Amino acid sequence: MRADPIRVIALCSCILGVFFLAKSISIKSPKYVLHELLSFKVNKSRFFRKYINQKLDAITGFLFLFVGFGLMIYLEVEALREQERDATRLTNWYAVIGGTIGITLAIAVILNKTTRYFSNKIFVEHVAFMVRRHGYPLESDEALVLELGRVMRIARNDDDTIESYGEKVRARMGLEPPDARSGRRPF
Repeated sequence: MRADPIRVIALCSCILGVFFLAKSISIKSPKYVLHELLSFKVNKSRFFRKYINQKLDAITGFLFLFVGFGLMIYLEVEALREQERDATRLTNWYAVIGGTIGITLAIAVILNKTTRYFSNKIFVEHVAFMVRRHGYPLESDEALVLELGRVMRIARNDDDTIESYGEKVRARMGLEPPDARSGRRPF
């Protein structure tokens, strides 16, 4: 491999991308974040500012990685062209590049769907924990009930109230109705 300034720029861009992506990851546990979101003593503007900052860091990291890997792909294509001219190797490098990009996109789609599934599952489990453990009144938070229903794909009828829809959500989560919990204190 010969030295190439474009390769150095590409690698530096990848390092910056990884730095910004790592910086965008929250260090709080999901239970702690959920507790903050459901608690009354939360500085919501600080949380929202941090959320925006993390999103911008993630976008910046992605852009740096995209440029870095794009430059590396460019260098590989140029190397393949050079080899083709020398007739020492691969004659159809367009098929190899296209196939590689296609497989990469397929893997990305599969991983995205997998992580979304597990993310939704973890979200529902943590909300159920907060309702069981701390007696959080689920039906008092309409947005949360609707989000849980959307995540769990629970159909909403036109005649559903927030209470009746909340009962469906509770049943799917395996939670007791709010009346069954009265008189019990969280342990």
